[in-house]
Amino acid sequence: MRINMKKEQKKQFVKDFKDILNNVGILVVTHYSGLKTTQTDELRLKIKEAGGKFLIVKNSLMKIILKDNKNKEFKSLFNGPVALAYSEDEVSAAKVAVNFSKDNDKLLILGGLSNDKFLEKQDVLEIALLPSLDEIRARLVSLIQTPAKNIAYALKFSANKLARVFNEYSKLDIPEEKTETEAKTEEKTETEAKTEEKTETEAKTEEKTETEAKTDDKQESKESSDN
Repeated sequence: MRINMKKEQKKQFVKDFKDILNNVGILVVTHYSGLKTTQTDELRLKIKEAGGKFLIVKNSLMKIILKDNKNKEFKSLFNGPVALAYSEDEVSAAKVAVNFSKDNDKLLILGGLSNDKFLEKQDVLEIALLPSLDEIRARLVSLIQTPAKNIAYALKFSANKLARVFNEYSKLDIPEEKTETEAKTEEKTETEAKTEEKTETEAKTEEKTETEAKTDDKQESKESSDN
């Protein structure tokens, strides 16, 4: 269902959506013809829960918004009943829209845009296979002790997304575990300290014994003189 806007509302929409395009991580263009209202509402809710939005747009307004956009391939997507799924991160909107289209063939994935780069349909489908930010965070916690290159390989994520995850991880209050080497070093130091303490005690004991021996010799000498 399309929403009729007044002139001022259209101007505001154009202004607001230009700002949205400059800040979204990904924007997916779809055709929604044939979707029931209940299905559209379901999709909108799922994308909202993932931190994104689903919006039915007028192509005439999108042409105004994209007037200065030089990407002809992206502009060509705005024909027919178009709806947009977008999110601040580069994965969520694509993941929800693609998964929804698998169970609802009336929703067609056309392509999209990510960081000013045009995405073909296949690009969007591949992005949808990437782990979400929450999934990455969970993996990172378990892999944080491994080399960074192994983490990058395991996550199959680009460097800029990995940096974002590290930033999120830095906010977590997770106590730092001591490495095996550090633990052994501390154990060795403690053992050496005990050994030194034992040696010092033995030295004092020997010194005391020697003093007592001298005292006994002195006493014997005195007794011999008296006799």
